[in-house]
Amino acid sequence: MALDKDRNRVLTALRAQPEGLDSATLAQALALTHDVVERHLTYCADYALAHWIRKKDGSGRAMITDRGRDYLARQSL
Repeated sequence: MALDKDRNRVLTALRAQPEGLDSATLAQALALTHDVVERHLTYCADYALAHWIRKKDGSGRAMITDRGRDYLARQSL
């Protein structure tokens, strides 16, 4: 359950920033570890909920996709 909640928090944060956010900024803003944010971004990218190219320094910009917006709408978020 916590995994879905944190994943939804990541997607919601991306939805609020149309220009996208990097994983380091997301981790800081959501008070999650960088590893946790990257795990959720990897999942979201794998399922086309977000577009993200991983960079080791955390600078890779992530952006929510239309499918990600639909996912959040189905979750009533």
